Amino acid sequence: MICVIAGVILLGTLTGCARSGGSVQDEYPKLPSTTELPGTSTPAKLPPPLTPTIAPTLEEPIPPPSYDSSKALGAYVIPLTIQHISDTEADLYFMLELPAEGALFYLRYGSPSDQAQWITFNAATDTHLIKVSNLEPGALYEAWVGVSDDEEVHHPPSFAEGIWEPITIRMPQENDWPIRIGVIGDSGFGEEVTYQLAEELASHHPEWVIHTGDLVYNVYEDSSPPQAFIRKFYQPLADLLHAAPIYPVFGNHEGYEDAYWRAQPFYYAAFPPLENSYGGDDFSGVSGQREWYAFTHGNYQFIFLNSQQFYSLELREEQNAWLQEKLRESTSTTNIVVFHIPPFTSGYHPDDGIPIRQAWVPLFEKANVALVLSGHDHNYERLELNGVTYIVSGGGSYKLYGKQDTREESEFFTAKSHFVILEIFPDRIGMTAYGLGGEVLDSYTLPLPSSD
Repeated sequence: MICVIAGVILLGTLTGCARSGGSVQDEYPKLPSTTELPGTSTPAKLPPPLTPTIAPTLEEPIPPPSYDSSKALGAYVIPLTIQHISDTEADLYFMLELPAEGALFYLRYGSPSDQAQWITFNAATDTHLIKVSNLEPGALYEAWVGVSDDEEVHHPPSFAEGIWEPITIRMPQENDWPIRIGVIGDSGFGEEVTYQLAEELASHHPEWVIHTGDLVYNVYEDSSPPQAFIRKFYQPLADLLHAAPIYPVFGNHEGYEDAYWRAQPFYYAAFPPLENSYGGDDFSGVSGQREWYAFTHGNYQFIFLNSQQFYSLELREEQNAWLQEKLRESTSTTNIVVFHIPPFTSGYHPDDGIPIRQAWVPLFEKANVALVLSGHDHNYERLELNGVTYIVSGGGSYKLYGKQDTREESEFFTAKSHFVILEIFPDRIGMTAYGLGGEVLDSYTLPLPSSD
């Protein structure tokens, strides 16, 4: 079987890869070994990734590698996940317990299994960020990882005493409305209700999912940050992670000292900086960390901010300048902004958002920001103020907060476990909050101003 590879590989501090049939690239440095926790919650600054390199073009076709799923080889620290999907590309990411050689396989649904394509990776690092390109818009693919044994037979890495099944990559299609987006937040306790919410959210087949922060709580309950993320993030949200990218924001619990690993919050290991493939993408991060980022889809710009940086003078100013630039230079008709601490809430933390209210809300009102999504308060609330809709969605668990003092901007409030489905159209945004069992808690349509 002749295998033609359509991948562009990111090489640098995060990955050491080659196209199938090409020679393995030069060795690249492994991420630093685990260090003691720092005395403060200030993230350590890591060097930025190297410039991406395109692997060599094949001159001679070679047969595909052998793959045997009957036994595992090696283990995941971070299972294979989709970090970002653009028009014809997908950024896939995983971390192994130990460096190893292997391959990422991918196959379009409905194709014979012997037509699987693959991209090899080397043992220079345990962490691999692989860009698969030339994918067909509107098509479905599945992808999986194989670690090579001494006989060059590939096996799946183990995950939590089992196997992480192949993931599904659903490529977007131009003008295919609505764009369906899931929203969930404050889910990080590892509770059974979070598994149920994720399963029910996945049944709506979202193109992607937004997480409003606090992915994992109480990391000290587990043996390490990776184990805490496995038990409280990757396992409960597996139904979503197997079918769509999750775009998160940094919550206050992500910065706790017990959440540090390899001299930085584990969050930054789970969500690395990415190459910017399209003009509207900005995933490059700050000093090697994806502190804040943005991407566009159609006439929408999605902006993800780190509200914890209000406690860091240097990065606060840098993020504020970046946000102003994004809002000022945006060619998108509509902006949707996501961050953890809500500027307005009738819930348990009414004053936590005051700095945000003072610094960011005036920017939102001057720019074309239609919707702001936050978490932090463990409830659902919809508020309206000066043409901007604010959604608080922090009900991804059973640990819920009741109403304190009702804000005059509040249109709806409930303290129930939930997720939100957004349906994005060119002229409107539909929003539905679902409780367990499909109960509709709130439904609202936000009309958008005409772009004419």
